[in-house]
Amino acid sequence: MKNQHFTGTPTSRRFALCPTTVKTGDAVLISGMAAFALDDYQSLTLGTTFLFNGSFDANVLGSTSISPISGHALKPGDKVYYDGGTLDSSTNVTTGGTLDANTGGTLFGNIDPTGPGVGSGLTVLANVVISSI
Repeated sequence: MKNQHFTGTPTSRRFALCPTTVKTGDAVLISGMAAFALDDYQSLTLGTTFLFNGSFDANVLGSTSISPISGHALKPGDKVYYDGGTLDSSTNVTTGGTLDANTGGTLFGNIDPTGPGVGSGLTVLANVVISSI
């Protein structure tokens, strides 16, 4: 295919430079795109491998705001947003955010349509399907 840079698959692995604080399973934004860290930060490469597609178990807060918490239940299929966090300007990676229902955050994905959902005001391990924006 002409001009094809990367064929990819639904769970394409991609390396990216990142802050030293990144750990396996962390939800991050890379240039505003939703991703999960496949490995811990590697000092040899100054980054790690991320997955930009797929579904992952992640802590999700049933709220439309972080402080104060404003309870909001998320049903299967509801949108999940990346709220807050710290942008590392040298790598353009945002870490330490909260996955919740705050539409003021960055769209990250959806609660898996097969459920279960997230109760209002609760933080639970939920299956999050990354949004392909």
